[in-house]
Amino acid sequence: MRARALPCCRYGYVLIASLSVACATPAPPEAQNVSAATATLADTDLHDYQLRALETHIQGMPDGPERDYFSGMLAARSGRFGDAVAQLNRAVPRLRESDPKRAAMALEALATSYMADNQYGDAPRAYADLFDHFADQLDDFPADDAALAGILRGTAPQTISWRGPVKLKTSNNPIGSRVAELVVNGVRASWLLDTGANLSLVTRTFAERLGVMPLPGVASVGSGLTGLQSSIRAAVLPTMHVGGAALTNVVLLVIDDENLRIGTGPDAYQINAILGYPVLKALGVVTFTRDEFLAGEGAKGNGRGARMYMRGLTPAIECEVEGRPLLFTIDTGASSTDLSVRYYELFRAQAGSWTTRIGESAGAGGSIRQNTYIQPRVVMKVGPSTVTLHDVSILPNRMNAGIDVLFGNLGQDFVDGFESVSLNFSTMTFSPGVPRRIR
Repeated sequence: MRARALPCCRYGYVLIASLSVACATPAPPEAQNVSAATATLADTDLHDYQLRALETHIQGMPDGPERDYFSGMLAARSGRFGDAVAQLNRAVPRLRESDPKRAAMALEALATSYMADNQYGDAPRAYADLFDHFADQLDDFPADDAALAGILRGTAPQTISWRGPVKLKTSNNPIGSRVAELVVNGVRASWLLDTGANLSLVTRTFAERLGVMPLPGVASVGSGLTGLQSSIRAAVLPTMHVGGAALTNVVLLVIDDENLRIGTGPDAYQINAILGYPVLKALGVVTFTRDEFLAGEGAKGNGRGARMYMRGLTPAIECEVEGRPLLFTIDTGASSTDLSVRYYELFRAQAGSWTTRIGESAGAGGSIRQNTYIQPRVVMKVGPSTVTLHDVSILPNRMNAGIDVLFGNLGQDFVDGFESVSLNFSTMTFSPGVPRRIR
């Protein structure tokens, strides 16, 4: 999920003193410029998330602020956030005058990188610099993320220590998502294990049970699938145990109960707690098997597998579909896979073999009904493994949400196609296990 600011408090938390976070030593005067043709190709690669092509173009660039910019943007989208901070901070001072559009994109990526590395004091300064000097260079200023960063400004970084491996039994909840039982602040409950959640999330009622107090300020959260928005607060959980891992200063978004209620009437399902990206990243390597969630010494990731990238704070993997390498977000909190408008535009010539129906997509803020195509069979190759998905939903229109950026969002039907899957946030690799036999 992607945080979005409420219209009534737009920019309310980011109008702080204008401070430049990009104050590292500028590139040396003798640095050469990248050719206009190469820079244009790299800009296109960046816009389209053609990250392998971008990497190739960077290799031929001379040292200087443009190479630092493209390298830093690639690092942010490759989950190497420390590298992104260093490279982008070198690039921004020179880009301020020479290329304000790139300076704006660099500052937004810097803020995202600070959030990813729990540097909550630095992210608001990056957003303030962006707002004060370059807001008009972006199609939409990220007031949503800036508001949340402002709320978390004084929050200490999350930490982790180990007392043993993580080995938790899991099950599927009534809406098909993977959950595990945790005891947090003495409260035993099911937590949805969600690689698609930018931050961990709890309902207002559950936050009260945990005994956590919301921080001052209000922002909003939007579903990466539906684009629906909900008012949220933020709180900090002083300690949290996930198996043998002990975490401190865990940020929780707090949302009204009804905005995590899926469905209506007596069959509605209430989600109370979601374990999101910052905790999963801190665990280093996480493995999902048929009925377990493993991390630490118990995880099965060996560092080999498909490369993993990031769309903001959501992991993404490259899958080959009909010989084309395409990027998809990997979302263990989604019960099924949805393919985006980019996928539709790429394969629309095959639409004659698809069926249509009115489908329902759910996320934070509720659910929406929409016209979708259904592709009977999609074969995906990830690394050395292949999985076949059936009756996959294709969205023919933009949702004005995160799913529009890449080619789709892989859910539990994709994960369940393997005996296990491992996400290694240290090496940024996705390792599928043996494909599961369908009996």
